[in-house]
Amino acid sequence: MSYTKLYRQAMSEGNTDRAHTVLTSAIEAARSGALSEDDLAELVAEVKAGEGAC
Repeated sequence: MSYTKLYRQAMSEGNTDRAHTVLTSAIEAARSGALSEDDLAELVAEVKAGEGAC
């Protein structure tokens, strides 16, 4: 499952701690080169889209 899907699921459940953990894991994956630029861009877009919903 992608980080974006995991983040979206956590947020839909109101589980912000889990969403934070997903983001932290994604950052580490990006730093190590295990997360593609496209996947990272998709996650960033999802986070930004959610900012307006708060």
